[in-house]
Amino acid sequence: MKKVIVVGGGVSGISVAYLIKKHTDYSVSLIEKDRIGGKALSIKTNGYLIETGPNGFLSNKKEIKRLIEESHFKDEVIQSNDYADRKFIFSSGKLWEIQSNPAKLLFSSFLSTKAKLKILKEPFVKPNSNDETVESFVKRRLGKEFLNKVIGPMVCGVFAGNPKVMSMESNFPRIKEIEMAYGSLIKGLISLMINKKTSASVTTGGFSSKLMSFKDGISSFLNHLSKDIKIIKDNIVDLKQEESRYTLIGKKSSYTTDIVIFAIPSYALKEILKNYGRGLEKVLNKIPYAPMSVVALGYKDKNLPDTINSFGYLFALKEIRDVIGVLFDSSVFNFRAENGKTLVRLMVGGQLAKDAPFKQNIIESAIKELQRSASIFKPFEFSFIKRHRKAIPVYTMEHKDVLEKINNFENKNRGIIITGNAFYGVGLNDCVKAAYQILERIKGGQ
Repeated sequence: MKKVIVVGGGVSGISVAYLIKKHTDYSVSLIEKDRIGGKALSIKTNGYLIETGPNGFLSNKKEIKRLIEESHFKDEVIQSNDYADRKFIFSSGKLWEIQSNPAKLLFSSFLSTKAKLKILKEPFVKPNSNDETVESFVKRRLGKEFLNKVIGPMVCGVFAGNPKVMSMESNFPRIKEIEMAYGSLIKGLISLMINKKTSASVTTGGFSSKLMSFKDGISSFLNHLSKDIKIIKDNIVDLKQEESRYTLIGKKSSYTTDIVIFAIPSYALKEILKNYGRGLEKVLNKIPYAPMSVVALGYKDKNLPDTINSFGYLFALKEIRDVIGVLFDSSVFNFRAENGKTLVRLMVGGQLAKDAPFKQNIIESAIKELQRSASIFKPFEFSFIKRHRKAIPVYTMEHKDVLEKINNFENKNRGIIITGNAFYGVGLNDCVKAAYQILERIKGGQ
């Protein structure tokens, strides 16, 4: 029986190991140096369920829905409450509720008259077939104010990134496709809505859908997928090739396999390939990571400002201090706090506030931010901090070159496959989608 070894027990590694074990005759093992789940960890404590990583997935993402169904975990899926449809942006010293219908922005006072006129001119802006930064793209088509108040906050909240350095094609390929296909974002979104293919939502950077998760958090799904997988606790430090097979050198032992799938961060992969990478290890340095700390605060009751009855809020770029996003988790999902309690989760850091995640007084910073932006002055009963020095990979203008080099490396080294959120999308569904693609490659002989 041929062997597959997956290195890395995060979302990408667990998903691909599960799929290969279920759909092929390969013997599958997974090597993880720490714990299953990677940065996705659900912690139950003091009457709260805290996510230290991703919070859920969108209902229009077909790959993760397919994986849930075929792994028989559908009964554990929960849908966000109606409160999750309410979203705010903190700008000019106040919270503004942002409607899901982008047209309503033109009839609100959130944007200036000058910004609205820039948006109305968008259909007449010539498309640009070349890649460009997110900042360049948005300023060119929709204006500087739209970048500061709408797209910039979303980029920080979702990717923890800096729009000045992020690649438009690598981060928002669908938006770039719409520009090229229709010559205009507005024309394209209207056309898609008329054709009933989807309903557009510029404020979420894609298309509107419901947020989904699991009763016991993301970890419960990953634990479910991994329960029948052979898991080896070891730290892989080197790779060697012996004829058509590969040997992984760990701190505890060595492991020989026909196929090795690396599903680890780019910086960890670089260390393993330092003697074998043939130049790829240098390319992996081109992927920066945004730092992030998750600060969770628990309140005994729901006697807080009405703002908590929402998904949460982001910050206009000019308003960012230490916090880039505030989520009211107990309003978004059931099972996140005991009855009568409120769970607030703050994202601290990102590329625009790199030092903030590691401040000693991070709780004080979180409290001051809630007081400033949400008028929450009530004392909390519980706090929790999870610091990620390298939380989210950032896809810069060099990202396409990284993927090209990876593809060339895999072609020259048959039997080595590289995946993970550092390369093919940072979201849960992106990782699962890549896992399905790898399954098809293996079934087809790579």
